[in-house]
Amino acid sequence: MDIFNQIVYWTGSLTTIVCIVLCFVLFFTCKSKNAKGERIELDSKTEEKPWPLGTWIAGVFVAGTGVALMYAPGDLVGYVQQGLNPVESITMVALLNGAPVWALYSVMGLWYLKHMDSKIGKLAAMLSTVLGMSISLWTGMNTVARFIGLSFPGLKFMLAAITVMVAMISARNNLLKGMSRLAFLVFFFAFLAVLSTPLTDFKFSPITGRITGNFWREYFCGATAASWIFWFLSWTPTVSRWLAHISKGRTMKEYIAGTMILPTVLAAVWMAVSWMYQDVIMGFNLAKNISSFIPCVIFIISGILFMTGTLDSDCKVFTEDLEFLSRGKLNRKATIPWYGLFVLFVFSLFISGIIREPFAFNEYSSLIFMPLIILSIMECVKIVRDSH
Repeated sequence: MDIFNQIVYWTGSLTTIVCIVLCFVLFFTCKSKNAKGERIELDSKTEEKPWPLGTWIAGVFVAGTGVALMYAPGDLVGYVQQGLNPVESITMVALLNGAPVWALYSVMGLWYLKHMDSKIGKLAAMLSTVLGMSISLWTGMNTVARFIGLSFPGLKFMLAAITVMVAMISARNNLLKGMSRLAFLVFFFAFLAVLSTPLTDFKFSPITGRITGNFWREYFCGATAASWIFWFLSWTPTVSRWLAHISKGRTMKEYIAGTMILPTVLAAVWMAVSWMYQDVIMGFNLAKNISSFIPCVIFIISGILFMTGTLDSDCKVFTEDLEFLSRGKLNRKATIPWYGLFVLFVFSLFISGIIREPFAFNEYSSLIFMPLIILSIMECVKIVRDSH
């Protein structure tokens, strides 16, 4: 591991640990009610009305969990093939998509709640949104194409274009909350569909063994640290900006519990089911096996809806920030198509091979966003201090 990767490793690890500790401290030190028994809600400058708790949970889901779950089963099977046992593999993916990652989102989300009108914060969120969504489309469509068994740029671009088009229509017609609920329901629909898949040769045996040094070496290796700093940190301004947008009316305990526990539990359950049916997942190949038709269709629809919900929410805050920065000169609805075209343009550079290393964008953007993370941590420390 060279010096740069070592810096990445320690920076990502320490930042994540600090954010996790802060989230625990905020949960246990901040009161939800005052002396009169009234709710102490999070302060937010957004003009949105408070979302009901159920809708807010769906909003958290589309903020990033849905996209991660779309292609995470492939990661799970990869870990199993590397020799990790089922408990280790499920724990690995749950941690990579759960609390450690969402601690970053939660902490910066609290900064955005206090500084919603920050020009630097809005610019960071806009840059993060376009790059993050383009790379997520690239990763997700590659996964979908692999499962279908037909991997060529035209198919990937068509699926991506359909996803972006549906999201733009939804955003333009203010269907965001409906899409959030729909994406949340699709998760359970896909979950039940996988459970109901018949397996003639499936034999379930009790999971034995405990987490070993093998797991921890894999989890804390350079690749995992790079995921923290290059992938999730680069996503942080986008997801955090969205969390701040929807979290008006929530208490600190609701906010921390919802953003830390929900994604972790969903990821763990989804991965457990994926492990049980990993043979079916790896057998999704429409080109070679016509019996995979229904599972493939379910997977594609789920993936498109997961991505649509995330694109919809990101477009909402992107256009809102753009309108703010232009001082109202650019109409929010008028900029929606341009946002979609920009995302598709960057995505096309990836699938065409013109840009051969898409994740390099994450590397540079994450380093740019690091000062914002530090400001977020300082804001949370201030909240803890003021709560005493």
